Amino acid sequence: MKKKRKYPTSTLGIFSQLLWLFFSLTGVSLGSGCPCNYTPATLIQVITADTFLLKVAEVEETVKVTGIRVPRLESDRASGKAWCKAEGEKALQARDHARKLLMKASEISLDETERLASGDLLAVVYIDNVSFGQELLYKYLAVETDDTPNWCP
Repeated sequence: MKKKRKYPTSTLGIFSQLLWLFFSLTGVSLGSGCPCNYTPATLIQVITADTFLLKVAEVEETVKVTGIRVPRLESDRASGKAWCKAEGEKALQARDHARKLLMKASEISLDETERLASGDLLAVVYIDNVSFGQELLYKYLAVETDDTPNWCP
């Protein structure tokens, strides 16, 4: 007795072609963004909203979040960049929110991008498979790297 298929083979072929067309037109890669390629990490300390001390592969690493700028905790007079009390207050809010998110996360993982000259690791950080940087952007506690922050009124 021949078993009747739920979907004809031709329908499945058309469906797979449509999927291929979608992924090729949108530029979405089936291999990118796979959490299976991320490196697990454990929080040791939050230094600033975008800089943490994490244990990565049994080694303590200073990790900087890529793609965002956060307010500075204090003036860096050597840089000559403007700083105000409002920026310092926003920096404290950002750091406290970062600490809360990271301590509450059941999983922290990294998609490493590069090693900086300082030895720090630059990475996209994920908390429970959600971009940490995006979470700060949603709360207006960071701006994208290309944007000029305006923390001071």
